[in-house]
Amino acid sequence: FTIYDDQDQQRLLRDLLKEMGITEKSLKPRAVASFIDSAKNNGQLPEMMGDCRADQRQLVELYRHYQNRLKAANALDFGDLLLLTVQLFEQFKDVRDYWQNRFDYLLIDEFQDTNRVQYQLVKLLVGPEANLCVVGDDDQSIYRWRGAEVGNILGFENDFPGTTVIRLEQNYRSSQNILGAAGAVVGNNRERCDKALWTENPQGEPLVVEAAPDDRDEASVVAV
Repeated sequence: FTIYDDQDQQRLLRDLLKEMGITEKSLKPRAVASFIDSAKNNGQLPEMMGDCRADQRQLVELYRHYQNRLKAANALDFGDLLLLTVQLFEQFKDVRDYWQNRFDYLLIDEFQDTNRVQYQLVKLLVGPEANLCVVGDDDQSIYRWRGAEVGNILGFENDFPGTTVIRLEQNYRSSQNILGAAGAVVGNNRERCDKALWTENPQGEPLVVEAAPDDRDEASVVAV
């Protein structure tokens, strides 16, 4: 099969918008691509979205046509590579068993950046032995890369009973003043694993709050 990159995806969506009589002023291809990507990251194909909101029906219809075009071209986009692999493992036990037996141990870094489909793939791939090690920091999940779901790391111990948690709390990069300030801010999050970062580095200079009117001025302040 062919893999469609972002440019291929944009080209196809422009064609679909034109065919459906939708102007790019009213709906941009990038917005449609973002909707489709979000749906796939959540494990949703268009036929699963019948109960969508009224303002999303046009997007779901575009998603449906988009998938049909991909299939006709024997093509997949990046989201399909994960979503269809999950479906493959769920529907065909012999395939799932083969890949579960292929790997004795799984190590996943930056686990806070996994989305629902990626986590489901992990669960299907682990197998009965559950020799799984994940490394991540729930406090970094604010970035939400490609639909990253903080619940994956917060609920990990419930999904894998008997998990051993090792907290890496010593920091080698920052001063204690920086760690203290960062901890005071992020400590207000309701959904997080309890941790207290510390360092053997010096206390460091006192922190200064600098208000910048725009991104360029902010960059200049940091650079100086």
